Amino acid sequence: MTNEPGPSRPSKPASGTSGVANGSGKTENGAVASGTATPAARAQPTPGASPFHETSQFKHWRYSREAITNLRAELNEKSKEVTARNMAAEKEAQQSLGHTFADPPPQAAYLSVEDELLLVRFYCSQCSNICRAGFGLPEAVEATAISYIKRFYLKNSVMEWHPKNIMPTALFLAAKTTNHPVPIEAFVAKLKGFEPSDVLDLEFLVAQSLGFEFWVRGADKPLRGWYLEFQDQAIPPTDNLQRALPAALEYLSASRYSDAEFLYSPAQIALAAWRLANKELVDNFLEFKYQAAEAEEGAALPFGAPLAELRIVLAEVEAVVAASTAKFDIKKIKEVDKRLKGCTNPEKVPGTALYIKRKAEQEAKNAEAKAEKAAKAAHARVADDTIFGAPIASTKDGESNPPQAALDDPFA
Repeated sequence: MTNEPGPSRPSKPASGTSGVANGSGKTENGAVASGTATPAARAQPTPGASPFHETSQFKHWRYSREAITNLRAELNEKSKEVTARNMAAEKEAQQSLGHTFADPPPQAAYLSVEDELLLVRFYCSQCSNICRAGFGLPEAVEATAISYIKRFYLKNSVMEWHPKNIMPTALFLAAKTTNHPVPIEAFVAKLKGFEPSDVLDLEFLVAQSLGFEFWVRGADKPLRGWYLEFQDQAIPPTDNLQRALPAALEYLSASRYSDAEFLYSPAQIALAAWRLANKELVDNFLEFKYQAAEAEEGAALPFGAPLAELRIVLAEVEAVVAASTAKFDIKKIKEVDKRLKGCTNPEKVPGTALYIKRKAEQEAKNAEAKAEKAAKAAHARVADDTIFGAPIASTKDGESNPPQAALDDPFA
């Protein structure tokens, strides 16, 4: 069976309690990905019994609550420092050009971690809308794109890269990696005010932030797997399943805006979505499974953990998923976005003096590297000529001209 809700639960914050045992009987710790922020200590996860435990998603994108909170707080603080420093540099550059430039905003005006998360999650919801209404792309593209956005902002700050610019690139990349590519001209035609370069110029940045790990294992397939699993009972609850399925899919969709995928396995998220849709349906199924296991002498636990422990995990997942169903406070989002305009790193904003300066420095660096590469290639050609002699000249018809000495030879 693919669904394994008991295994692969990340360790709790350092509070004296251990993580739930995985399929091999050992505990799994959350791992912190490296990025702009200094990476926290990462424990090597112990491979479990399911294919999910062997994926890059499990190995590199799983966290404890404490680890992901600390990572975001550290990233936010570092971004504030970099932005404040670059704001001062921008002011100096503008004044040197004879322009006026307002003083940088106070630290209190910069975005908090909660502010950044609010914008990220809002643009994740916008990604869903565009994916469904704008392009009619499959669910796999939507889920992958949202994962890309959330992963990107575990390594980058909103104060450096605005989500409205990253979201289209993440969607465009996700369409390609899930084998549903959209031509760039057709893609930007659906996005007001975007040019192909606006998407393509950020594609490498997004891919680099993902660690070039493009495959995402979502909870959509496990949710359908549980649908089949629930029918493995003496009296299959077919009618209840049919009625609960739409609600379960809605909860699954809402879970993508939360941190659930960083904290729990896809099977756990899918089972929690079903339990939110119909608690009695899931509880009866679990009781049936565990009672059957108890009746069979020497039988292993159905899902790798005691029933009481599994219920605790499901309750945690349900709380995370249920919180993500709340409607967005548009007024608050607009207020945060307005503040963001005043505290965005000027180095990342086209048209600023610092942006132009950094771009010129990068272009000069690229030109220098290109010239150095051309010089090395020319040197290599000279070295080849020294060893093998000059290349044989050719006529217009493509035939080689014989050496001059051969032309003067009467016996040739």
